[in-house]
Amino acid sequence: MTDFEFDLAPIMTRDVQGYRGSVGPFGDVDVRSVLSTGTTQHNQTVLKGERFPEAVFTGGGSGGVPSLDGGWLQVDGIPVRIDLRVKGVRKGSRRLDMWYLDRQYSYRSAGQGKEAVLTRGPVTVTIDRAVGRPGVERVGRADGGADATDLAIAIVFEQVDTACLTLTGALLAIPRNLLMGNGRDEG
Repeated sequence: MTDFEFDLAPIMTRDVQGYRGSVGPFGDVDVRSVLSTGTTQHNQTVLKGERFPEAVFTGGGSGGVPSLDGGWLQVDGIPVRIDLRVKGVRKGSRRLDMWYLDRQYSYRSAGQGKEAVLTRGPVTVTIDRAVGRPGVERVGRADGGADATDLAIAIVFEQVDTACLTLTGALLAIPRNLLMGNGRDEG
């Protein structure tokens, strides 16, 4: 597979928010969260596309999108083991490690709507703001032979609250996790 770029346009209705776009040779993809009605304890984000495995991220959170902290991911119905690694406040010390089948991933995010990078060996999927491109909110780049599974995992996180991977999120998590007894390693 060759390297390519792709665009994700926003979807926003009364009940749904998310993104849709055409992703290189894999065609159309749609990632969306149904906005919380206040009656559910967990929010859910679903990614679908004809040539993509279905990716579902579920977790607590507010604003209709699930939170990375305490959430869980499934790809084609198979659970993805995730390990949120917040070892300190430095940028390189905050990441999400994941294992899916025989693959190992690392995911870093600068926060909602900012640059996010998913890596698996030589494969990198980067998604960032689309500056000066009307109708496009996010622009992505796939390098190193990314396949549909790599892209599905990277794109589903565009509708997940990744604040715990930011500096502010890491600083706020340290006292909360000490008080609440969360087992995460905060350095």
